[in-house]
Amino acid sequence: MKTTEHGWTIIDADAGVLSYSYEFSKGATSNCFTARLASGGLMVVSPPTKVSREIVDDLAPYGAVEALVANNGFHHLGLASWRELFPKARCFAAAGAKARITKRSKDAGELESLDALEPLLAEGVAVVETASSKCGETWARAKIAGGHAWYGSDIVANMPKLPPNFVVRQLFKWTKSAPGYRLFNLAHKIVLKDKKATLRGMLEDVRKHPPRVMVPAHGEILSSESLATDTEALLVAAIA
Repeated sequence: MKTTEHGWTIIDADAGVLSYSYEFSKGATSNCFTARLASGGLMVVSPPTKVSREIVDDLAPYGAVEALVANNGFHHLGLASWRELFPKARCFAAAGAKARITKRSKDAGELESLDALEPLLAEGVAVVETASSKCGETWARAKIAGGHAWYGSDIVANMPKLPPNFVVRQLFKWTKSAPGYRLFNLAHKIVLKDKKATLRGMLEDVRKHPPRVMVPAHGEILSSESLATDTEALLVAAIA
């Protein structure tokens, strides 16, 4: 994988699959994920906050931004600014995410359903709502050379170290959410109704579309030949 001048990680240029890490609050970062639409344009999942014109211009060679997706009810902070940057782009979210965003944001604007997004996606691209979520949790995936790139949303995490804040660090340790490639158990308590139902759904999808690259909403991107096996093992252990 290569990196653009202003920080985008190019996972598969031909598939329009890139990721960008952005700070959404002091010391806290998240990742976005892009993939191709059938039109040749791009879908941006979890649009980054506080982006410069240069960062946005880095995407231009890979397609015009035509769709913005909030992957759950918490990942909406960049929607307003990306709407301004791309006024023709349509915005989408699962029903549960839409409900929370509508209550929490005055600037997010109209959000269409995932059913409306589905026919716009390129072949091999999917945005999947979890089986049981409090706030419209979704994951996304796209076919790339050698396999599939996944956006694991807040279901998985890959944080290299525990947070510095004592209370937060203890929560991460208690829930076994970090460090390393883990299920994001702390987030699960907030975003999922039935954890095992969600993980069973993801396990089925992982087996059908084995990840070669995993972009978690929080933490570092993973890429390895053993990633599908590792991901399946995480899910199986949690379901058992």
